[in-house]
Amino acid sequence: MHTPLPLIGALAALCFGCNVVSPPPLVPQLAGTAPNTPGDVRLMLVVGVSGGIWVDGGFGGELRVESQVTEWATVGGGLAGGINLEHGGDEAAKGPGRHQHPRWLYAARTWGRFNPGALDWLALTAGAGFSGTDTGTVALTLDGSTLFGHPFHPSEQAPWRLTPYGGPVVALSIPLLQGQPIMKQSVSLGLGPDMATSSRFEPVPYSTTFFVGAQGGLAVDSPGAPAWTGALELLSLIGFSATDSATLVAIAMGQGARVHP
Repeated sequence: MHTPLPLIGALAALCFGCNVVSPPPLVPQLAGTAPNTPGDVRLMLVVGVSGGIWVDGGFGGELRVESQVTEWATVGGGLAGGINLEHGGDEAAKGPGRHQHPRWLYAARTWGRFNPGALDWLALTAGAGFSGTDTGTVALTLDGSTLFGHPFHPSEQAPWRLTPYGGPVVALSIPLLQGQPIMKQSVSLGLGPDMATSSRFEPVPYSTTFFVGAQGGLAVDSPGAPAWTGALELLSLIGFSATDSATLVAIAMGQGARVHP
């Protein structure tokens, strides 16, 4: 069973694996629940790694920017790319095994984060974008999450803001272009002396995949503007397609700056 489950997150974390599920979106938040000052712009470089059950390991990076447009709304976007660390290489690409997995994955996503009533302990997010691979697969992605957090300042003399956060996340990946098919092994067991065990590889198309999971992390912001901003996040997703499922675990870290043009 050889197929990719990529995730780049915000990580940007990426994975390719053994079961056929459509590429997921860039769902890591890497931001606390408290809104910034209207007009603030946040620039961040993100790196991440991932693995899981029925997935290969991967590494990726993302460049993201977001703007606090009102006291209760933030909008942003990100571009990401990643590599399958367990890809078989050029020699393996000549046959029908793990080599059929994509080598590269890319993703683009835009999102909104909303604080009902300008609350600093609750944030709702919604995003849309595209994910794809170097083998021609392209998928439309949609996602949403609810984040709960508690911003606090460890010191009044140096009022850095620390925000532990976490909450559930759901996502949908809808294939638009299939690209190169993934070859999945089918084994027929021999049940007698005249019936030998045999195996063959068959192409398996991507199908709409639903993801559900949870995320949690810590966001840190220094005072003032321009200022340093950073976050560390753990993400877990379970994906279900019409024929397969897979579990992904990813760790993402982002660092950047918050400015007020």
